[in-house]
Amino acid sequence: MTRGCTHAAGLAPVPPARDVCETCVEIGSTWVHLRQCLVCGLTLCCDDSPNRHMTGHWVATSHPVMRGASPGEGWVWCFADDAMVRETPSGTWEMYDPFLETGAQLARQHLEAGGSADPAVELETEQGFPIGEWFEHVRDAHASGELDPGDARLVEDIPGWRW
Repeated sequence: MTRGCTHAAGLAPVPPARDVCETCVEIGSTWVHLRQCLVCGLTLCCDDSPNRHMTGHWVATSHPVMRGASPGEGWVWCFADDAMVRETPSGTWEMYDPFLETGAQLARQHLEAGGSADPAVELETEQGFPIGEWFEHVRDAHASGELDPGDARLVEDIPGWRW
């Protein structure tokens, strides 16, 4: 899925994320994870939190792009495209599927190590990645025509891959 995301283009820098959900603090509530709006800079809570403030912010303001703001998170989400997005080396933004990309890398390692091209659906890597589910997901998406051509090429480039 390497289509462009125009919603992230031209975003101005925002201040560092805060370590609290600004709205939860105001109302005396709690949060699970933090998100930061990349349009206005507000730090709000995620959809696993009781109040889902970041999604509410998107609905109320149409600010489409946010990032994970909890420690160790570096991903960016576009509400308007309903997709993960990342900046390319040329400065544009593209949508991508981290599950597909991580799985392709791990499937390559699995097959190069002599693993089966038809693993059991419950097979997981040593790191806990559901590689058997990944094989099934990719093949189902390809069979139904839902796999982006760029993603199909990524998978087809895996030595030993077969549909």
